[in-house]
Amino acid sequence: MTAGGRFTPGAAHREIVFLTGSGISARTGLGTFRGPDGLWALEPETEEAMHADLLPGSLPQLWRVWGGMARIARGHGPTPGHRAIARLGAPVITQNIDGLHQAAGSEVVAELHGSALRAVCLELRCTWSAPLSPGEGARAEDHGVPGACPLCGAPTRPDVVLFDEQLPQHALELAMRLAQRADLFVAVGTSGVVFPSAQLAPLAASHGATTVLIDIAPPVGSRTLFDHVIAEDAHEVLPDWERRLHRVGGTSFLDPFLA
Repeated sequence: MTAGGRFTPGAAHREIVFLTGSGISARTGLGTFRGPDGLWALEPETEEAMHADLLPGSLPQLWRVWGGMARIARGHGPTPGHRAIARLGAPVITQNIDGLHQAAGSEVVAELHGSALRAVCLELRCTWSAPLSPGEGARAEDHGVPGACPLCGAPTRPDVVLFDEQLPQHALELAMRLAQRADLFVAVGTSGVVFPSAQLAPLAASHGATTVLIDIAPPVGSRTLFDHVIAEDAHEVLPDWERRLHRVGGTSFLDPFLA
């Protein structure tokens, strides 16, 4: 189905699944990670601290970076894109660690890279985990959690996946199941080229799904990877989709408050 030449979902699409990346949260001030204006390029010392083999020495930097990102996300709240996805009732596979999909009301969220709103024990065999209250500072205590695990005494850390670490198996398995059952698979604000996320759209396509990328600046070559590429602002496209699917005319009275 098209609207003015742009793909839009129709009544035939009953299993919409979203894959989201940092682009959907950029409006909050979090920014993106890759590219010349990304966090890794602008703050190379931050990228250096993201390597698992630098633990535990990199913990102060991890708390400062991820705690700060969680604080920005919580302070701003979900974007119109997050809220439209939640209103569609679609499950989400996300590369983001900001918790904004859950804050918008999405119920099924596979967090491939963990969550900056949760703390865990540095000792892999320990099961301690706790929600945190994001703040400013380089200590766990600055974010409302103890610096030493209450169960085993090891240091605590943000529950985000670092370079050289495995993705959480339960989240990856959920993502694979969602991709396989989708009849419409939509990537939003992500390059779609980083594995294992890069295999999800092809997996969905192999099970019969239509694949769509929504990105205001689609990566080079993305048009060969997706059935449809929409080079527009997801915060305009997704609320429009939601209104069309729910047969709501005009704009929602809430839209001015969701920016």
